[in-house]
Amino acid sequence: MQRAAVYPDERILIEKIKAGDPHAKHWLYDQYAALVYGLLLQLFPHKQDANNALVRTFVHVFKNIEEYYHSGGISLFSWIMKQARETAEAEIPYAGLTGNDISILAKSGLMQFSSTLSVECRDVFNQCYCMGLSRSVVAARLGLPEQQVFLLLQQAMIAFRKFSNNN
Repeated sequence: MQRAAVYPDERILIEKIKAGDPHAKHWLYDQYAALVYGLLLQLFPHKQDANNALVRTFVHVFKNIEEYYHSGGISLFSWIMKQARETAEAEIPYAGLTGNDISILAKSGLMQFSSTLSVECRDVFNQCYCMGLSRSVVAARLGLPEQQVFLLLQQAMIAFRKFSNNN
């Protein structure tokens, strides 16, 4: 059995994807596809549309990975989520986020989920997951240690998986 590659450095991963390394592409997809798909399921009214948007998102990510370097310091995960939101927004205009406000319809599953979180978790989730800010930026904005932001985001993502599985 071949061991799965691990990419501790995003630059190495990005360079391998730019070079067309299929293992790097598979690794990136395996790391983030479920979370991206969870977001897309919340944005699209039909599962097949979310499936198609997931494919389009990762095709765009793989073809345009170098754009990440110009993303303003957000995490790779946040950049991929931003690509997914833009993919959705191209088809359903209300699905996107504008400015610093969440403009997803108030009754969407994502908004319902967010309301189940503690205030601290909700702030971190909204800023990292919905707005696409890096953990370090969110830590500075909220006056929290970056490790605490990481733990709060981790709690929120675990809760999000449970919420998605139940809905």
